[in-house]
Amino acid sequence: MAHELNPADERILRELQHGVRNPSWLADELDYSRQYVHQRLQLLVAAAYVTDIGHGPYELNRLPNTLQDQD
Repeated sequence: MAHELNPADERILRELQHGVRNPSWLADELDYSRQYVHQRLQLLVAAAYVTDIGHGPYELNRLPNTLQDQD
């Protein structure tokens, strides 16, 4: 599923590069609401960029090409 990344998605993906994170931690770290982070994570799961590993935590599957070019 194609998904156009917004700045919040990019920030979430960058944080997930450092390890498994849950929505509450991401929300606090990135200064977004937990609900907003959860919504963005669901879109990132649908786009196969991240995996919901159950009971809160998410992990990175892959970075989109647009973010890999920035590394």
